[in-house]
Amino acid sequence: MKNKLSYVLSCLILGATLSGCVKDEMPNIEVDITGVSSQADDILNVSININAEIIDIYAAPGTDLADMRLTYTLSEGAKITPDPAEVTDYTAPRQFTVISEDSKWHKTYTVTVRFSNLPTTYGFDNWKQPERARYKIPYETRDGYGTPAELNIWACGNDAYSFLTNKNDDFTAFPTQPTTESYAGAAAAKLVTRLTGQIDRPIAAGNLFIGVFDSSMREPKESTQFGLPFMSRPERFKGKFKYRSGGLTLASRQPDHCKIQAVLYRTDNGVEHLNGFTIKNSPAIVARAELDEAAAVDTPGESFASFDIPFVYTADIDPTLLRAGGYNLAVIFSSSRDGDVYDGAPESTLVVDEVEITLYD
Repeated sequence: MKNKLSYVLSCLILGATLSGCVKDEMPNIEVDITGVSSQADDILNVSININAEIIDIYAAPGTDLADMRLTYTLSEGAKITPDPAEVTDYTAPRQFTVISEDSKWHKTYTVTVRFSNLPTTYGFDNWKQPERARYKIPYETRDGYGTPAELNIWACGNDAYSFLTNKNDDFTAFPTQPTTESYAGAAAAKLVTRLTGQIDRPIAAGNLFIGVFDSSMREPKESTQFGLPFMSRPERFKGKFKYRSGGLTLASRQPDHCKIQAVLYRTDNGVEHLNGFTIKNSPAIVARAELDEAAAVDTPGESFASFDIPFVYTADIDPTLLRAGGYNLAVIFSSSRDGDVYDGAPESTLVVDEVEITLYD
């Protein structure tokens, strides 16, 4: 009887202990900025790259960057310093440090506010190496903050390739890279389809697009967040390219083709970005310019070929919404047309340079 009573008491004590453990949850260790907002109508678009700790904010023309009041949404329990309520001057990039609930972890984010519109010419002459990465990514320039400002509008899937292959080599090992083999200027963009060694994701196509690659997403097709605000009506999509197919694709056993396209789509509360799932047939799309499959093949010799593609409109443009930043433009290049479903030919290579979006008057 004594042993039985001791057993019951032990169970009750253990149950109380477990109950207390469940009740006293561990503090949150996440240190993310998950959103940025403003009470004024001065923000057109926010691009947050959690892993690179970079936030790009696109502001409406005429916004006073010296007097902006932004509110930051954080991971549960996290704190931010300095206090955003005391930071109103965004004429230059600002840094904020987010500290976890248990005060053991932190990240420092660089917040840059820029005016839309996007530039309309892309020469791919300027490249930089992101922090803690071995690859390079192009950037554009525009006068701002009193000096030419970097416009970080381009993204690629090099982060995913690095994760799949554990590559830590120089930038020429990655699917997306600069090359001096340019049509004009110092450099061009070179995209190469690489093997990954993974059974379910055997290739990584070189890709480059206007938008954000969010490597925190578990599904890679959701990681490609295509497009940034564009406040003009595009007419044609032009540029120079050369392409060498690697042969037959691994899965479909069809000749590989490159992808060159630009997409204009409407944004609202339900559609902030199009991704790899929605870029093909989203009802938000109003216009598309795409190099057709018959032309997306090997170019003659070693010289560049030209593309000049009209935007085909499938919906009317709301001019008021357009001026307010309610449409995004995505420009997308890939060395394998079906690279988003991991089908392509190893070593298919696309080089693009001197790209331009022409506008209606």
